[in-house]
Amino acid sequence: MVSTFKSIELRHWINLWVFVFSVTVLSAAGHGGQAAIVLLLTGLYVMFAKRSEIDNAPLNSQEKAFIGLVLIFWLIQLVGAFYQPSGYEYETLKEKFKALDYPMRWLLLIPVFLLFRRYLIDWRSVAVGISLGAIFAAGIAHYQVYFLGIARAFGASNHTIPFSELMVAVDLLLWMFMIYAWDRGHKVLSAFLLLASLAAFYGSLLSVTRGAWLAYALMILVWVVYTIGKSFKNIKYLFTTPVLLRLLFVGLVFWGVSQTDQYKRIEARTYWSINNFSKGGFAATDKARKILFDDAIDVIKRYPFGVGTDNFDAIKVESPYMTKDGYRFSQAHNEILNVAVENGLQGITSLAALLLFAMYIFWKNLKSDNELARVYAASGLMLMVSYTIFGQTQAVFSHHDTLIFFVFFLYLFFGQIQLLNRKQEKVFT
Repeated sequence: MVSTFKSIELRHWINLWVFVFSVTVLSAAGHGGQAAIVLLLTGLYVMFAKRSEIDNAPLNSQEKAFIGLVLIFWLIQLVGAFYQPSGYEYETLKEKFKALDYPMRWLLLIPVFLLFRRYLIDWRSVAVGISLGAIFAAGIAHYQVYFLGIARAFGASNHTIPFSELMVAVDLLLWMFMIYAWDRGHKVLSAFLLLASLAAFYGSLLSVTRGAWLAYALMILVWVVYTIGKSFKNIKYLFTTPVLLRLLFVGLVFWGVSQTDQYKRIEARTYWSINNFSKGGFAATDKARKILFDDAIDVIKRYPFGVGTDNFDAIKVESPYMTKDGYRFSQAHNEILNVAVENGLQGITSLAALLLFAMYIFWKNLKSDNELARVYAASGLMLMVSYTIFGQTQAVFSHHDTLIFFVFFLYLFFGQIQLLNRKQEKVFT
């Protein structure tokens, strides 16, 4: 009796900090780092103080494979931090440990993943949390543009591009939670999630970053597959009330923004890109990235096993971006090229294996018998598809906010799916 009570208390504690993380990762300094530390310590407490409970729920083959792939990817980055080719060596131990700063998030959040595969998270903690975070972040972005006169909003982030990517990713996740809330009879909550998704969309517009919007096209595909999985015979699921309202209000938000000077910036940048692409392809559309990508490919050819973790700005090439202080950019503005330059073919292979395996599990669970597991599977696919698109023009794992957001929710969706499929536990409705 006492053990059960303490277990329930612990679950509420975990839910609280999942909620705090979901809010702060989007709208506060630290971007969820403080909440993640609390959950990390909680995970370590469970590992040592509740060993018997863990033994009653051993890792299954999918969880072992997932953790194994995470560890392989991290170990390759660890090797890259301590061993570099001649001419690229880090001079001090401090530089080597600094190179492991971002990769450590993959490792340190593993105890949090073990919490997620053991304790049921109230889906509303996640949905309401990221909703409030999106509303606060969009409010900050609105203030930056219309009160401070900043041309491109960056919200609570330190750059416009990560901010836009987070807003789009949150919008996609809220789409799934909004529909699930409506189907479960939570009409008021569904309306709130609709409002929050519109705030996220509005925030992405204020950043004037158009590339992230491509994620919406693939979102439609995931949504259709998820919906058809619920019923092949009932097409009305594709046109539920929240979906129709969402589409209507998106049009209204876009129309409202189109009446402002901010829209002129979006229109001018879009027209410029389309016009240049029609004349000279990608090279004419984004000359800066074209040079950057060519430089990265040149380095990969000469150093197929990488130049070292977080060592991109040390590359040596014949390029207009070479200065007396080194290379101008600290990352390749493409996640695939960035990992390949820093950690070589082994790095990109391990990352691809990890992401493809997770995508396979999510895709497989779109047909799960558990409805919430299907929602998490669709959300996981939304997250990974959006980051795949973001990663074409940005090294998304080279920014704290986009990295910790991805790893945290990847672990949460994967872990909760395993729990829901493994155990007939009372689900929060």
